[in-house]
Amino acid sequence: LPGMYVPPILKRWNDIGRENPMDRSLLPLMECLGSVTVVCGMNYQPWAVETFEMAMSTIEGSMLIISHYNDISDVDDELADPMICAIDLIDGLIEGLGSNFATLVAGSARFGPTFPNLLQQIVAHDIPGVRISAFAVLGDLARQAPTLIEAGLPTLLSEAISSIDPMHPAVCNNSLWALGEICVRCGENAGPLTPNAADLLQNLIPLLMGNSIDIDGNPIDTPVPGIVENAAITLGRLACVNPSFVAPELGRFLLGWCYGLSNISN
Repeated sequence: LPGMYVPPILKRWNDIGRENPMDRSLLPLMECLGSVTVVCGMNYQPWAVETFEMAMSTIEGSMLIISHYNDISDVDDELADPMICAIDLIDGLIEGLGSNFATLVAGSARFGPTFPNLLQQIVAHDIPGVRISAFAVLGDLARQAPTLIEAGLPTLLSEAISSIDPMHPAVCNNSLWALGEICVRCGENAGPLTPNAADLLQNLIPLLMGNSIDIDGNPIDTPVPGIVENAAITLGRLACVNPSFVAPELGRFLLGWCYGLSNISN
């Protein structure tokens, strides 16, 4: 069945994209393909490289257009939608292909060499919606294709930690999840996390203890749903890598940690 409908969708995308890569009629096409890649899994391989390269081209084109704005606040949210949809589509490829996604990237002569650098750019993007999708990609890469993030891990960790900000709850939740997945992937190899472990812990503790502050230094009284639980999970995963990362500060966060974990049903 995919052989009947995927090629026409890709052709439609290619035809419209040549005229205007920012055409909003491309959004449902990318969203459709994102779902198809997850469901088809390895059966999507005949079209995987073409899909990956078209998504990467959309991301690069969108970033170029947005870069022409002197003030990011002048960028209409709709302008970033094609980039966000393309990032989500790449995430669908990661979920569908699993560990074979690394082989896919290596097989793209056009975008394979630039993919790791592009990932670093989108996790640091000024538009929150872009970072939401970028951290989903980062977490899934840690799970499925960790070799693709190894070289840039110091930068990726720093950007994820800097995005632990409850003022942007969706970004915060996804960055916490991605950091937790990286911890799981590290296992007992503490080396990659050691330079950032203290900074990560200091950003997790306010979330667990309910004393986060906003950009003006005012306390955030109402906890954002899911953030305390995600922070508790990530802290636990960090402790599994090396207990000494968290042990010295245990007295500061133990009650909040237990509370966060107690709210997790599964």
